[in-house]
Amino acid sequence: MLHHVFNSGGNRRLPALFLAATFLLLLIAVVGVLWRAAGPSDGTMVNIGDTAASSDGVIVKETTGPTPLRVGDRIVAINGRPLAESVAHGVGGAPVEAGTTLPYDILREGAPVRLEITLHRFGVADAIWVGWPTLLVTIVLLGTALAIFAVSARERAAHAGIFASAIGVSTVAFAGYFPLEAVDLVAGDQFWRWYTGELLFALLWGGMLHFALSFPEFTGRGYRTRVIAGYAGTLVLYPLVAGFGFLTVDDPLERLAIVGSPALAALVTYPALIISVLLVKYVRNSDPMLRRRLRWLATALGGGAALYLGMWIIPIALTGGSPIPLQYHTLAFLPVPLAVAVAIQRHQALNIEVVVGRTLVYGSLTIGLLALYIGLVSLMSVAFGPGNHLWEQALAAALIAMAAHPLHSRLQSMINTTLFGERSDPYHVVSALASKLEHIHTPAEQLPAMVETIGTALRLPYVAIELDREAGSEKAASFGTPTTLSHRLPLTYQGELVGQLVIARRGARQLLGRKERSMLAEVARHAGTVVHTARLTTDLVRSRDRLVRAREEERRRLLRELHDGVGSTLAAVNLGLHAGRRTLGGTPSADMLFDRLSEALAGAVTEIRRLAHDLRPPALEKLGLLGAIREYITSLESPELKIVLEAPESLPALPPTVDVAAYRIVCEALTNVCRHAKARHCTVRVRVTENLRIDVIDDGVGLGSRTDTGIGLGSMRERAAELGGEFKADEPGTGGTAVCAILPLPGEG
Repeated sequence: MLHHVFNSGGNRRLPALFLAATFLLLLIAVVGVLWRAAGPSDGTMVNIGDTAASSDGVIVKETTGPTPLRVGDRIVAINGRPLAESVAHGVGGAPVEAGTTLPYDILREGAPVRLEITLHRFGVADAIWVGWPTLLVTIVLLGTALAIFAVSARERAAHAGIFASAIGVSTVAFAGYFPLEAVDLVAGDQFWRWYTGELLFALLWGGMLHFALSFPEFTGRGYRTRVIAGYAGTLVLYPLVAGFGFLTVDDPLERLAIVGSPALAALVTYPALIISVLLVKYVRNSDPMLRRRLRWLATALGGGAALYLGMWIIPIALTGGSPIPLQYHTLAFLPVPLAVAVAIQRHQALNIEVVVGRTLVYGSLTIGLLALYIGLVSLMSVAFGPGNHLWEQALAAALIAMAAHPLHSRLQSMINTTLFGERSDPYHVVSALASKLEHIHTPAEQLPAMVETIGTALRLPYVAIELDREAGSEKAASFGTPTTLSHRLPLTYQGELVGQLVIARRGARQLLGRKERSMLAEVARHAGTVVHTARLTTDLVRSRDRLVRAREEERRRLLRELHDGVGSTLAAVNLGLHAGRRTLGGTPSADMLFDRLSEALAGAVTEIRRLAHDLRPPALEKLGLLGAIREYITSLESPELKIVLEAPESLPALPPTVDVAAYRIVCEALTNVCRHAKARHCTVRVRVTENLRIDVIDDGVGLGSRTDTGIGLGSMRERAAELGGEFKADEPGTGGTAVCAILPLPGEG
């Protein structure tokens, strides 16, 4: 049955089972409150957090009602029976009624004292009021869980949320609000009420692990096994610890501190286990959206657990006290439901939108108005005395009523902006987009800026701009992660379709609002011009690239023709001249003619070699880019100038246009160093990442004192620009000149 329940995510009975279990736990919580109300009280608190008693004995930690006992009193015996003896024969005993007077033997500051303690009815309402932090966290936690479940009843995280929240409500109803008292150890059954609450608290850690496993989703196998093991582990750990206490501890009160505290083992082990689950899920999943959701939960849950351990559990275990009163310990976990709500809204964790947003608005409004009312009543009490007059209460209520609407509007605006972006003020987005585009000068940068601004402002999971081409659509810029649900808005320029604006929906249930559609239509109208310009720019760049490649291919063809055709012909002519000299020579006039012809032929060969070198340096063909640069450096080095090449062992295959431009830029820069810089040291760096970067840095006189640098720098700049690259020459702070060229490399595919 359990296998069928946990593995049928779409089973209609599964939400009903979890909802029934939740209401059953809430009814059990009511039983816990009634159980506490039925028992008497001696006005003490002897439990130390989730530990039944101190290992040093039964010591009054707090007083919760009228009693002559004081904090720090060590209770030795009640009604003439030592507590150690009573506990050794079993905790609790015959019931006693409110109004009964019992003698208490105590040690106060080391001196024995006997006090007559009259038991009284336990103030349930007073205890709940004192425990308002727990009440606040419980309401927020349960309210958020029910809101999530109401909208996404089939989500595993929704099941875990309401079930764990209901366990938490039962926990505080049995043990959170109502402490363990000294009389509970020797009379009645109130110890077992507190003990049940601690068992539920141990089970609550299993619920938190359940939620960590399922939020925002669980991928892989073994979900059922892990959830059941998580709950069972909290109850299995306790018998192990209790057995250790029975076997190793002889003193009854020390044994009670271990055996009577069923949540201690889970408190020590489960926080680390929950954080480990979240970390493993975060590391193994590369989806950035899921990671953002997990960061919210892990930060709140891990921080709450660490704060709980660091501020209360560990200090109490070591010193018997805590730096912050124990009644505030549940506030450590208040960020957990708020973080879940933000993760749901801001990162679409469970396809929930409106319900939790309104929960946050009205929850914050309630807390704010309550705080304002208390502040006003307190202020008027100081000014006019205690607020027992009707007119004072009426005035406070009237002021609260006047503040409700503006406070609601302000909260609605703040929460909408935080969770949903600027969807309520669409033209703010248009204004922000226009302002951002004003500072961007190239169309290639405008499109990414546009989709990022729209996606960020409206909290959209994905925004993209696609260019309309003859061969189909081409993605020009995108922001976020694509989803299966999207809208497409046409982008036009002077009546011509130039592209599309792709907008992903935030969730299956949420459509774009009227204001959002109006805003996006306005953005699309202005974006058409930018997209048209970007498309023209892209076409121009591609056309330039084709021309550069075609020119380089033509140069290589001419080089082959010069080498294989003209070169062979001139070699044959040279052989013919030598043969003619041997055959027809011997006379001065013939020798003079052959000499002139040989000189003319040598000049033609030299000119052809120069043309071939200009078309493509032969060193590149023989040695590659790095080898050619090393050869050129060797030809320039002298005792006055040392040139160092910093480069990887090898370079990937570079397009002919790139290696020629890189070689020419290096040669021109080094030539300038030799002619003008008066440098003693020069460094040439060649690096390949997404681009090819070349740096030539010398320690010479710098650019300011040179008079003949315009042609060389202009040539280098033109070579970089025709490939769509960048070129810069300046004087670094250490002196000399730094030349930098960045040449783009073609991407894969």
